[in-house]
Amino acid sequence: MRIRGDVALGVVVLVDVLRVFLPSLITLFGRAGSTPAEMMGLYAVSWFLVAFLAVPLTRYVRPRTVAIGAGLALLLARLALQPTSGGDPQLYLASAGLLAGLVWLVAIATDAGDARPATAGVITGLAASTVIHAALDGIDLMWRPGPLPWALLAVELTLFGIFLLRTPAAGEARPGAPRVWLLVGPALLLWGLYTGNTAHAQAAAGSSAPAVAAIVAALVAAAAVLSVAPSAQLLLRRAPIPAVALVASAAAFTFGKATVDGVHGVAPGWTIAAQVIGQLALGACLAHAAAASGPDRPRRRGLAAAAGMLLFVVSVFGYYAAYDLYLPNQWVPLCAALLVAAVAVAGRTGLPREPYGRRFPPVVAAAVALVAAVPLWQGAVPGWAPPGDGLRVAAYNIRMGYGESGRLSVEQQADALRALRPHVVVLSEADRGWLLNGGHDDVRLIAERLGMRFIWAPATDEVWGDALLTDLPVTSVRNHVLVRGGPTGAQALEVGLRWQGRDITVIGTHLQPPPGWRELDQVEQLGRIAREAAGKGRPVVVAGDLNLGPADPAWRVLTDSGLTDPLAPVRPFPTVPGGSAEQIDHVLVTPEFTGRDQANPDVSHSDHRPIAVTLALRP
Repeated sequence: MRIRGDVALGVVVLVDVLRVFLPSLITLFGRAGSTPAEMMGLYAVSWFLVAFLAVPLTRYVRPRTVAIGAGLALLLARLALQPTSGGDPQLYLASAGLLAGLVWLVAIATDAGDARPATAGVITGLAASTVIHAALDGIDLMWRPGPLPWALLAVELTLFGIFLLRTPAAGEARPGAPRVWLLVGPALLLWGLYTGNTAHAQAAAGSSAPAVAAIVAALVAAAAVLSVAPSAQLLLRRAPIPAVALVASAAAFTFGKATVDGVHGVAPGWTIAAQVIGQLALGACLAHAAAASGPDRPRRRGLAAAAGMLLFVVSVFGYYAAYDLYLPNQWVPLCAALLVAAVAVAGRTGLPREPYGRRFPPVVAAAVALVAAVPLWQGAVPGWAPPGDGLRVAAYNIRMGYGESGRLSVEQQADALRALRPHVVVLSEADRGWLLNGGHDDVRLIAERLGMRFIWAPATDEVWGDALLTDLPVTSVRNHVLVRGGPTGAQALEVGLRWQGRDITVIGTHLQPPPGWRELDQVEQLGRIAREAAGKGRPVVVAGDLNLGPADPAWRVLTDSGLTDPLAPVRPFPTVPGGSAEQIDHVLVTPEFTGRDQANPDVSHSDHRPIAVTLALRP
């Protein structure tokens, strides 16, 4: 049974566009959280609903013609996205490209008499996207400048165009195809959340072994490719085996958390096993669904594909908007896995004796080699050193790695921090693998580009929170979960450091207050943590996005806790880009410290400015 190359390449391009559309929805349409989640959800869902119109369109235009036309529109939209500098053009081009991709998929489903080659194309496309994303170190071609990304994009789109124009006409219909098309959306969700998300694998590998992270990414990519290999399909020939494995992997991803080294974080064994087993099981479940039999009509296949993608976007918002609505979201991956497993088992059939492909060993070898080549793209870290006559502390709310223009800007953020020459950096709003933000690891990318180690502090979930980066010896780590405030949770990361023969404590945090600081529970808890740390005889630094200013009632709570403001002598000290005088990012210290060389460069690589101050101990 052959694999449809047009479907595989189309999925790669559609995923490329999704990785622009979803972050643009948050950073451009969402306008830094000022747009209600309901409005963002309505905007996103509307494009998926319009895709249903492709089904009646195929009554008047041949589905193959619709597929070719929509595929060309998807290709052109992706090409037009590459030179954009962000803003509204990026948002609307990504939206148009998404709609074109959805119409293409619906038309492919309507026209595909035999779902098995097309299903194998979907699985292969997701596998290829895993490999490409890992090989690009999580920074997709869309976000990379220079001629090389253009050349690679040209290859990708040219191949898609060639295969698209050779889209085969509808073959002999096989009953039962609608079932598998309903699963494309849920499969894309599971793949993006965890099975094909290499950022999750790298986050699980930890901060101290970049080589381990690359190896884990290679394993995940190889598993994605192997999910359509003969060996995997023969091993998982009977449907209940991959169905149970898929549900178990989703449960492991959702509940397999642990406390590692005193910091609430990912348990590597759980996460990596869930990804590898889940990817193998997901591909086998789709293969079983495609091989099932039952009543079938062409337009029913198209409706199933559109409905499946609608399930995808609803589930994405169900998973991530749950944080804003203070609702549990563990049900989302489990329900998606149960749906895929149930449809796979419902066919009550085994896979055909003939596997889906015969040439996968070379593909697997190429995939692993490609992922292993990740360091080749990273480049050398520019040489730099912090000052020797003081403790330089920086804080930066990096907004999931995106600048005000809506473009991924982790490299520019790292450059801005490097220019401040810090010993210690506190990062807020750091994302280490959210599908909603493109599936990249902000913390690792910035730390590697600064040549610093990092300590991770999850807040909302295992891959969203804050981090502390440093070049100083670390003597202790303690993570405090703060009382509930804003939707994405809050923590205080207390890290003991050795500086110039003296033990100090740095507390990195991102406060999430209720509106107007009506309740002061969270800031009072932070004040107690700072007092207790100071009571151990160590100078204390508190840094991060505190979401408060000197005029707020919560400010007095911190100053009454024994903290002083080394930025006060240079106030006004705006921490928001542009003309605003607002200051919500701070560095506070105990009285042993004095401050100088305060800096807040007006750069737009986030919706906050990076800030820094050099601290010295009083004589």
